[in-house]
Amino acid sequence: MKIISKSLLLISILMLFSFSNVFATEVFYTNANGVKMNELQYNKMLKVFSETKVESMSQEEFDRLKDANIVSNEAKYEKETYINKELVSREEITEEEFNNAPMSEITPYIGDDGMVETSYKRLGAFITDGGGWTLTCALSWKKKPAYQSYDVFAYRFNHFKYNDFYGEQLYRVNGKSYIISYTTSSEGYKELSNGAGVSMNLKDGSDITGYELTVGTKLAFDSYNYSQAHAYVSYQHAQANLTRAESMAYTLDITGLGNVVKFTNSATERKYDGMSGVHLIVPIA
Repeated sequence: MKIISKSLLLISILMLFSFSNVFATEVFYTNANGVKMNELQYNKMLKVFSETKVESMSQEEFDRLKDANIVSNEAKYEKETYINKELVSREEITEEEFNNAPMSEITPYIGDDGMVETSYKRLGAFITDGGGWTLTCALSWKKKPAYQSYDVFAYRFNHFKYNDFYGEQLYRVNGKSYIISYTTSSEGYKELSNGAGVSMNLKDGSDITGYELTVGTKLAFDSYNYSQAHAYVSYQHAQANLTRAESMAYTLDITGLGNVVKFTNSATERKYDGMSGVHLIVPIA
């Protein structure tokens, strides 16, 4: 009986291993660019990106992240309501509320006090370890917001140093995606000693249905004298028409919007929505 029991146990272990291996390699999802993902990889991408972003992800972007280990991640969700293009309420919501936002709210309508527009957005970020630290940040708009001006996407660090930068603005028109890329040479890019940011002029157009914005950089510890390194990420949406110069007049400080973006002009600061930021922590070995 012992021999039979051991044989059955061995067979069960082999079957379980075989099932797990198939689960990890079987194609679960293929996006619009032909990028193939297994179920684990697909769910991993959804930890920071929206379904729309994953659908349009390039092979290069996917390859950069698919095998990397996520060591820290966080996401925030917000709902904003405007009447006649003036912000009247902003609240943090749950992931479930974001995913199940009713079309009756997303679609603008005429209310008792004028045109009512409701916007839903998701800010996510993660740090991966795949032969080096990488910070990836993503902001998803469920629909076009009331204003399309210079939004600021920025990050600041404690005990991290950074190099390189990549960014993109993906916007959707009639189900198709279009991309504007950003580099360190872009006019809206701003580099400071404790982090960096980029001013993205949201693409305007009556037929645009939403945006997916991404920024990222490579990281390394700048000291081993501390127990943790910190990354703070902020996305600030302009609620008025601003110039690029106005949007870039900021420093990076814990007292700033989202604990990151400190505008040097208080009048300019009041024209941004003040969305909460995300905070990522990595232990220093």
